[in-house]
Amino acid sequence: MKTKLLALCLALALPLSGCSAMLERSHVSSTAHLDYSVAEDSSILRVETYQGLVNALLYFVNQHAGRGTIRLYNYSGDVESDLESACNEVMTEDPLGAFSVRSMKYDSTRILSYYEVDVSIVYSRSVQAVSSIQSVSGQSGLRSELTRAISSRLSQSLSRVTYFSGDASTVESLFWLSFYSSPQLALTPPSQISVSLYPDEGPQRIVEVSLTWPDRQTDVDEYAKQLDEVVDGLLEDASTVPYTAQSLTTLVQQMVTPSSTGSLTALDALSGKPASDQGLLLGLEAVLQGAGVDANMVLGTLRGSSTLWLIVSTQDGYRHLLPRSLYPDHQLELYTDQQMTDLGYTWNTSLYPACLENGEG
Repeated sequence: MKTKLLALCLALALPLSGCSAMLERSHVSSTAHLDYSVAEDSSILRVETYQGLVNALLYFVNQHAGRGTIRLYNYSGDVESDLESACNEVMTEDPLGAFSVRSMKYDSTRILSYYEVDVSIVYSRSVQAVSSIQSVSGQSGLRSELTRAISSRLSQSLSRVTYFSGDASTVESLFWLSFYSSPQLALTPPSQISVSLYPDEGPQRIVEVSLTWPDRQTDVDEYAKQLDEVVDGLLEDASTVPYTAQSLTTLVQQMVTPSSTGSLTALDALSGKPASDQGLLLGLEAVLQGAGVDANMVLGTLRGSSTLWLIVSTQDGYRHLLPRSLYPDHQLELYTDQQMTDLGYTWNTSLYPACLENGEG
C-alpha cells in the first residue's frame, strides 16, 4: 500500500517539475503576452530570454501599468542593449504599444544571480481609450466597426485589426463605402475625417478614425424607419416582379426629380423632391437593397474630381450604373470595369466586385 501511495505522489509531482524553473511561486497569469509569471506581486516578472523580456514589457502595457519589475535569470545577452531594443520594439512594432505608450524608462541592477530591472512607462492614452478598442478581423470586420461608428455618430472609432494590409487611404475608402452603402445612415456626412494606424505596417494594427459631425443631426433611427416605409410601399406597388436592377432603375427614374442643387438624401429623392446625383443614387440603392438586389455606392474620381455611382448586380454580372441613368427620358446604361476605365473613371477596385464581360477573368 505504501509503495502504491509513493508512486501516485511521484506521478502527480511530475507535471509540476517543469514549472518550478519559471515560477518563483505557484501563481500563473493567463495574460496572452506573458511567458513567465513570478511571485504573488504581478508587477514582478521573471524571464530568461530576449523574447521573454519583450513579452514582459507587453504584459505591463496590456495592464496599462505605470511601473513594473523584471528579474532576468540565466540571461546570456547584453542586458542594457537588449533592454533598449525591447522597449523600442514594444513602442514601435506592437499595436497597443505604438498606440498608447509615450515613453519607457528602465534601470537595471545586478543582484547576485539575477538582474533586477525597474521599468517606468508613461502613456499617451487613457485606460478608457484603450478599453474602447474593438477587436476585428480583415476589411469586413473593420467595415462593420465603421458602420457602427456611422450609425451612432461617434467622434472616434478604435479597432485592433488582424489580417489587414491596407493604409490610411484604404481605411478612408472603407469609411465612405460604409457610409454610402447604407442609405438609411447616409445623411449629412462628417465635415472632417482623419485616419491613423499603429504601427504603420504589420499584420495587426490599431486603426484610429476621428470624425467631426455637423452640430445638427437628423435622428438616424427615425429617418431609417421612414425610408424603409417608403421603399416597402414602392416595392408593393411595383409590377416588376421578379425585381431586376434594370426594372427597378426604370421605376425610380419615373418618380425622382433630378436637380444639381437638390437634396442629398434617399428619402427626399424617393418622395419626389428635387434631388442631387447623390440623392438619386442613394434612393435607387435603397430600393435595390430593399428588393434583395446587391448594390454598392462607389466614391471614385473622374479625371481627378470626386464623383459617385453604383455597382449593381444584374443578370449579366455586376455592372457600373451612373447617376445620369436616373435622369428623365435617359436610357439605362451599364458598364464593365474596362468601359469605365476607358471613360476616365478610377476607384479602389479591391473594395468592390469586379464588373467583367462574359468570359473575362
